[in-house]
Formats: sequence, structure tokens, C-alpha cells
Amino acid sequence: MKPLVLVLAALVPLAASAQQSAPAGTERGYHARLYDRYCEKAREGPEAYVQFVRRMYTVTGLTIKDFVPERRGDRVVADCGLSPERSANLQRVLYAKADR
Repeated sequence: MKPLVLVLAALVPLAASAQQSAPAGTERGYHARLYDRYCEKAREGPEAYVQFVRRMYTVTGLTIKDFVPERRGDRVVADCGLSPERSANLQRVLYAKADR
């Protein structure tokens, strides 16, 4: 009886860890998830994006221009896939605030 209890005690943590781990190939990197959050905030609108960038700046060092370029053709950290109209609207609002 005692060996059976020892075997079960050894298997329980293994079963629990197997349930918590993600299937191979489904985990995304930290930067990919972070860039997705920046893009989500850019899609929400200028106010949400600016608040998020300011809050995260001390951690990431990323600025407003890293995801919404000031001019077409400027380098960006990640392409958010924003429509040209949405990007132009964000640029107008964001950079007008930066000039004040």
C-alpha cells in the first residue's frame, strides 16, 4: 500500500504541470504580445494610445512614434496594420498634442 501512495504522490504534480503547460508552438513571445497591446491601443484611439504609451514608457522605452510614424515611410517597431485614414487621424491628433 505504501509504494502505491508514493507513486500517486509523485504522479500528481506531473499531471498538474502537464495541464498548465501550453501545447508546443502556441506560446508567443513577450515582445509579440507587447506589440499587440500597443496596436490594440492605437486602434482604440489617440487618448487610450497616449495613456498606454506613457504608462509603459518606463518599462519598455517605446514612444508614440514607435507604432504610429510621424511621416509615411518612417520606421516603426511593429506594423499595426492601421488603415491610412486611421493612421492619419492618429498622427494628426498625436502630433498636434506633442507640439503644444
